[in-house]
Amino acid sequence: MATNALITFKAGKCDLRGKKVTPDATPGYLYLYVEDDIPHFCWRPRSAPPTEPEIDLFMVPGDGTFQPLLKEEGTEELHSPTNGRIYVLKFSSSSQRHFFWMQSKTQHKEGSLSWFSQRDQRVGQIVNDILQGDEDVDIEQAVQELRNGGGDGDGDGDLMDLDEQQPEPRDRTGSTGGAGADATGADPRDEGAASRDGGADGGRA
Repeated sequence: MATNALITFKAGKCDLRGKKVTPDATPGYLYLYVEDDIPHFCWRPRSAPPTEPEIDLFMVPGDGTFQPLLKEEGTEELHSPTNGRIYVLKFSSSSQRHFFWMQSKTQHKEGSLSWFSQRDQRVGQIVNDILQGDEDVDIEQAVQELRNGGGDGDGDGDLMDLDEQQPEPRDRTGSTGGAGADATGADPRDEGAASRDGGADGGRA
């Protein structure tokens, strides 16, 4: 059941319009759960209950990766080419892609909305581990460490919420942090190979 999510965090979906990735301002949750050994990759508006995702993808273990959409390769600091932190869900079995933007507040000292902090990268890594079906990784422990401040954070703060909590009211102001409704898009065909590296603490492909 979706109420047994392994990880839940604040994220919005994106629309692919032509060559541009355009964030949808709807506040949402991205979450994953496993049922009958099959990972489910889900997204829902925060106004909807956990059992009614708008997106519910059955993921063949090892087929999908969740990677940051990066501006440049080989840089120490990871930035998205947009003015928000965009992640892309890719499939090795097809060219289909889904784009999502992180709606938690940026941890950048100067307020850069495109910067992937270690916490952001750790979230991507945990999602990847679930998608890969790696039984050697303790997902529950990894999520708990993240909630307690692991990955360059001060606890879950505005990043994560439990599905058992009451759904939050729908808000289209885009004030949740991150890209927002007026974010500039990026051409997904220009994705850098560095997204497969994700930095020392980043998400792996």
